[in-house]
Amino acid sequence: MKSSHSSARQARHRKFVRRRILVCLAALLLLGALIGCLAFALKGCSEKQPPLPAPTAVPTPSPEPTPTPKPPFVPTWNTAGLEGFPYLIAVNRQTQTVTVYEKDESGNYTTPHSAMICSTGTHTPVGEFNTTDQYEWRALEGNVYGQYATRITGHILFHSVPYLKQDKSSLESEEYNKLGTPASLGCVRLRIQDCKWIYDECPSGTPVVLFDGDESMDPLGNPGFEPLDLTSANAGWDPTDPDTANPWLAS
Repeated sequence: MKSSHSSARQARHRKFVRRRILVCLAALLLLGALIGCLAFALKGCSEKQPPLPAPTAVPTPSPEPTPTPKPPFVPTWNTAGLEGFPYLIAVNRQTQTVTVYEKDESGNYTTPHSAMICSTGTHTPVGEFNTTDQYEWRALEGNVYGQYATRITGHILFHSVPYLKQDKSSLESEEYNKLGTPASLGCVRLRIQDCKWIYDECPSGTPVVLFDGDESMDPLGNPGFEPLDLTSANAGWDPTDPDTANPWLAS
């Protein structure tokens, strides 16, 4: 009986020892796993990380050069103002441009007032003149007529594009479309709105300069114009004529 109890105790003891061993082994395995994870983490932290790429330098744009201001145009002709004559008219034969100057604070003709497109010719002279006679209609070379004519010198006048007769509906429309190019026999052709302005606003004795120069000598530039539609029923009229009968005004 005593031997039987002793055997049972020994069996329980061996079972208890085995459990303790298994628990210790499990603890050792868990500890080993933890140590391995920690070592891996420490290794990863200690490894040298690749350097970050250097930031790309953004080039600083070069400042645009400040444009050199264009010097103001200084007329090369006599600009002394005349009492009773508010304007001087300058005709550039090379650019087919008329520039009207008015008086500045000193009373000289240096302030650009307006610009007009024109047509001069091979016999248009160069020089300084003063206007004389004025005509609402004037017979011209070639059995044609000009409106609002102002004499510059001799046979040279400011006037409209020619008409076939003294009738505002008889404009030589093909000649109108030549404005801006040399097309006259020597006179200075203008649109009605421009030659009428000279006729109305520039009294006899107004100074006129005819010269050759480049575009820099036209401070207001050349205003250009809109050519006529030669197929239009209105093509016999200057579209700038302020006459109330002008069909262009109603179209």
